[in-house]
Amino acid sequence: RRQRQMCIRDRGYAASRLIEDGHDAKFVDCIAEGIDDATLKRITGEFAPDVVFMETSVPSFDADVATMRALDAPCIAGGAHATATPHEHLEAGFAAVIRGEYDQVIGQAVALGAQPWLATADEPDAVHAPLVEDLEAIPYPAWEQMAMERYNDPICVGRSVTVLSSRGCPMRCGFCTLAPYHGQRDYRLRDPEAVCDEIDALIARYRPDEIYFDDDSITLCRNHMLALCAAIKARGWGLPFCCMGNATVDRDVLEAMADAGCRAFKFGVESADPAVLKRIPKLLNLDDVVRTARDCRELGIQTHATFMFGLPGETRESAERTIDFALGMGAHTLQFAIVTPYPGTALYEEAVREGWLTKRDWCDFDPAGGAVLSYPTYGAEDIEAMHDLAWQRWQRHMLTRQPGTLYHHFRNAFRREGIGGVARLARYGASRMVGVLRSRG
Repeated sequence: RRQRQMCIRDRGYAASRLIEDGHDAKFVDCIAEGIDDATLKRITGEFAPDVVFMETSVPSFDADVATMRALDAPCIAGGAHATATPHEHLEAGFAAVIRGEYDQVIGQAVALGAQPWLATADEPDAVHAPLVEDLEAIPYPAWEQMAMERYNDPICVGRSVTVLSSRGCPMRCGFCTLAPYHGQRDYRLRDPEAVCDEIDALIARYRPDEIYFDDDSITLCRNHMLALCAAIKARGWGLPFCCMGNATVDRDVLEAMADAGCRAFKFGVESADPAVLKRIPKLLNLDDVVRTARDCRELGIQTHATFMFGLPGETRESAERTIDFALGMGAHTLQFAIVTPYPGTALYEEAVREGWLTKRDWCDFDPAGGAVLSYPTYGAEDIEAMHDLAWQRWQRHMLTRQPGTLYHHFRNAFRREGIGGVARLARYGASRMVGVLRSRG
């Protein structure tokens, strides 16, 4: 889901850059609008583009290649997966690959001329595109061509609009694709007043219920967060906002966030085993995580905490401690996933070197499809079992101790999809509860 959100954001900027550069550009989001390959081919035929750009991903790569081959125009690929595997993309038939941040160099790429950051059959070994230093020089995303009503993060309530106050992350977690994608130290901040100007434009155009900040980690720079909260409060919109940041935030920063209207805050913890966190590496004090969650509760900010199973060094015992920690920290909602080593990351390189990979086809590198990693004393089946146990215990925990969280999920499902969404969520919850009952039996 996170990778999907980033794709939407960056392609919106890419479309606006093309338009700003004088190109006639059309943005098509097949997933959001339910467009199949046949319909996309018809749309492409009517628009008759000289070049098509596509952001590929690891689990969808086979489908991306099939789509590329169905279109009657040369295709350029970009994104984290394309950056990590340019040769494979070229061999599959893509005309070129932009390595690194593509959204502000795409106007030069569509000419398919020689560029140091553009991998082609003649010049396959490209460097990373230069990072955008002046974030205020980036035109607003091409909102008019985007299915804005469909881009609601699950943490949000009602209709939301998305904005960025920073790009990148200075942390270097071994499982994360951000650093390999950008290619260098990439943390950059926007002017809080300019961010609020963009929000002014979004409010005037869409009348949203909430603002969602899609920063990779909005709270990493306390001075930036404090200045942004002051700017938001001064505008007096009366709209709540949600955001994603790091798992430990100072109390005074959380107070400023709550005062500015922060309704919900999500963050990644990953593991409750200090040895696993150190190995990732993720510098995190678990006592500070508990304190952050407690401070948020006291200040009226809902929290969404995420955890992963299958990180190097994990055991069944440490995984159980992670589940206990997650259920005991008092977060409003929880999310559990199986770690997947995407190409280009330090975790993928270590997995190849140590022989931990159980699968090779990219279509199998989907956290929903099971574990890709298997360790000598902690196999793929162990990882999947602990992941299932976490979801089962969380379902039971919500039913017995946090019914308000269930109401939150069903209310959001109804607001987004109506009765159909409620039914879908009920079926999903029932399937999880079957697992709970079996595990108890």
